[in-house]
Amino acid sequence: MIDQSLASGTYEVLRNRLRESAADLRKRFELLNAARAEVFGNIESKLLSTAHITTGHNCVPRDLMTIGDHILLGYNVQFGLKTDIVPGDVLSLYRFDGEHTHDESLNFFIDERLTRDFSELYRYYKNAKFSRFFQNGPNRYLVFQVGKTLTDIKAFKFLANGPSLTYVDNRSEAEVRVPSQYSFKWTRATRESHRPGAHPHISIEDKVFVECVGGDLTIKVEDNTSDGLGIYREPVENADQTLDDAEIYSAVLGNLIVLKVRPYLERDFRYLVFSIKRSEVKRIDSIGQACVLLPDDHGIIFPTGFYLQTGDYKFFDHGLENLSYEKTIAVPNGEDFLYLFYHEVAGTYLQLRYNLIRQGVESPIVCHGKATF
Repeated sequence: MIDQSLASGTYEVLRNRLRESAADLRKRFELLNAARAEVFGNIESKLLSTAHITTGHNCVPRDLMTIGDHILLGYNVQFGLKTDIVPGDVLSLYRFDGEHTHDESLNFFIDERLTRDFSELYRYYKNAKFSRFFQNGPNRYLVFQVGKTLTDIKAFKFLANGPSLTYVDNRSEAEVRVPSQYSFKWTRATRESHRPGAHPHISIEDKVFVECVGGDLTIKVEDNTSDGLGIYREPVENADQTLDDAEIYSAVLGNLIVLKVRPYLERDFRYLVFSIKRSEVKRIDSIGQACVLLPDDHGIIFPTGFYLQTGDYKFFDHGLENLSYEKTIAVPNGEDFLYLFYHEVAGTYLQLRYNLIRQGVESPIVCHGKATF
């Protein structure tokens, strides 16, 4: 019989050796990363300065856009009895020198046609309000909400050429399109995926098994229908449903399997991520808003966090809901990627910056308007 104290002492020795090796490896990695940053450069995300601006009216800011080294601010004003609205009542232009902003004239891109179209917009649509700026290649758009719903819009189109901006027309709302909210395709489970038995389930490429029968949503890692046990389960609203009744979609993304499940007669889908490496399931309903792939097959990112192929994940409690994916900006250093999400009603942007080397996202930046130089 092994002496208990001897076994305990051996465990302590092994644990200390592993800790020392891990600390040494971490230190060597930090030195290597510092040397790499010195050679190839590294962009640190930090607050450089704070600048204040003034507008001609008491306003509610909505969005920012850059024109060369200038910033264009769009906002909304309660005009009262004023009926003749001009661009200067909704837009202000500033030159930013890195520390301070300086008022500039709008005249360099405002012509008679734009002034007339502005006035007609606010005259014909009494509830018109500026919504946001939109960019598509060399084209810039001023988007206005003119009805009760977010899809009732008018868009003024401009052509950007360096520091200049040329007005094109006010009939380009069809060009203001939200990008695809998923960078992968959902595959719906069919009868060919059914596995009958005492506890039937649906096979997702024989990697994971899902069912909503017996009163709960269950996820298994074994193709075993003789029992209903699994690694994850949560109750469903309707216990009396068959295997066919639930809608189950999936996307196999390397070591991650993203699931989209709607049990019988329920209104909302449930979104879950299964990590093959860790044999672990997490429910992440914000994937229902948007979910795109990280670079180099690192994993996925969504409005409330990210999930890596390694099984590591991180969630952010920023309190924002109903965000849509806006776009990804690749930083010139080649290792940082900025993911932008947008709240259409509030005009709020969420910025998540992913670093390829550290394989993580810095603290989210929530802002009411953004501009990229």
